[in-house]
Amino acid sequence: MAEEWQPVTFTHVEYPKGDVLGMLLAWASLIPSFTVVSFIPIIILRRDLTTIFFFVGMFVNEGCNQALKRIIAEPRPARTASSVQWSEYGMPSAHSQFAAFFSVFLLLMFYLRIKVVTFIIPCAKIWKHLFSIGLVVTAAVIGYSRLYLKYHTSSQIMCGFLVGALVGSLWFLLLEKFVGPYFPIIASLPICEMLLIKDYSLIPNALWCEYHCIKQEMRTRLKKYVRPE
Repeated sequence: MAEEWQPVTFTHVEYPKGDVLGMLLAWASLIPSFTVVSFIPIIILRRDLTTIFFFVGMFVNEGCNQALKRIIAEPRPARTASSVQWSEYGMPSAHSQFAAFFSVFLLLMFYLRIKVVTFIIPCAKIWKHLFSIGLVVTAAVIGYSRLYLKYHTSSQIMCGFLVGALVGSLWFLLLEKFVGPYFPIIASLPICEMLLIKDYSLIPNALWCEYHCIKQEMRTRLKKYVRPE
């Protein structure tokens, strides 16, 4: 008797009915979608050029994936029962490519660009390593979910990881050597000033700087508005 497959509520991600692991992996495979959506409020609130550049890179990575799928034209693995008819190809896996792009770009940011100030954040280096391990594990889970749910073959997933890692590395190189050095100039443009778009690239620890700037502003305003009784 063929397995009955059901989708995760409002999505087209299916898993074998009654399979708890399959259900968890189906939700895990939605992490890339949730990540892209979460970047929209982050950009609106932060408005820094590096985050915007990272966000644009996600779409460049997706464009590369769609182009490769049409060039290679390798079908997805056959599945005996499914309510969803796939029209796109499967090589390379878009999910594993996104996971690799996202992880590699952030890992390069953590270890080559962001300066860790240990006297500000206790055990900052340990937290950085733990977060990096979390990125790698999450990427692996996303890739495995696509294999377990039979959306891709192992070769399609591995190809996605390799392409995503390559695109992530090249996008970071583009940021560091070619685009990033011009961020201070771009941030000073009238359109950026009007939209409050800023650049943190010259600040060793933007979090610490932002915290103390806000704290100092609050102290100044308290002195101005709070009157002794």
